[in-house]
Amino acid sequence: MNSQSSKWLLALVLFGAGNLVVLTFAFSQNSTTQASRPSSDETFLPLEPGTYWVYAGTVTWADTESDSVQDVTTKVSITTKVEKVYRKPEFALAVISGYPGDLDWSNGQATPKPSLLIETHKHEVFLNALPPDFDYTKLQKPAASLEAFLAEDNLLFRWPLKTGMKFGDADSVSRDDGKYCWVVMEHEKKNLSGIKGIPSRVAETFFLRYATNPDDTQLELSPGIGILSYEYHHHGTTADTNVSLVEFHPAQRTSAEDGANQ
Repeated sequence: MNSQSSKWLLALVLFGAGNLVVLTFAFSQNSTTQASRPSSDETFLPLEPGTYWVYAGTVTWADTESDSVQDVTTKVSITTKVEKVYRKPEFALAVISGYPGDLDWSNGQATPKPSLLIETHKHEVFLNALPPDFDYTKLQKPAASLEAFLAEDNLLFRWPLKTGMKFGDADSVSRDDGKYCWVVMEHEKKNLSGIKGIPSRVAETFFLRYATNPDDTQLELSPGIGILSYEYHHHGTTADTNVSLVEFHPAQRTSAEDGANQ
């Protein structure tokens, strides 16, 4: 997962999660567009073991093995799934597999990777890439020992969202060009009737963008659902990912899971 993707989705995801011990970060709220606020016992992202999202779209890459370098586009599909959830008073931690950003810089045959999606009681959402040999027992330790996962570089957003908000480290948020941090670009209402598993309804959506000089990443989010679409575009050698949510399958929390995931 590239550095921009590790700042995403979802949970997303992302995914809303949607991550957290008290964390100080800077953001802008210069907008008159107000998001709806989920109730206090909700998370932006549905973080329950077994919840999964199916995305479909295309990946385009530069084929350097042909006689002449040429761009190749192929259809792709990836499933993002909540594998495990650890609940603490300060935040919920969800181990997910198959974040859409796993497709970046691939030929469409990318293997789903593990990521950690965190949503704090202050409604901050973080995303961390995890190594294949990660020791998951670390997630059962006290919250204070998990602060490394709450770094500003891994902050996706904090809800309720408003157009114009920025998320990231203080230096990046203060830039005039809006680069090197997540920016809420648009807020609108959208009919989600075309997505399997979601009853026909109009929902609030938010368009976020993370732009750098070499590339940009874009997320479309909806409260209670997560990531509706994901895009990655490299501005040099071709590497483009463009996928949208086609199926949403939320799992139901059980009393047994509540006890096991503390």
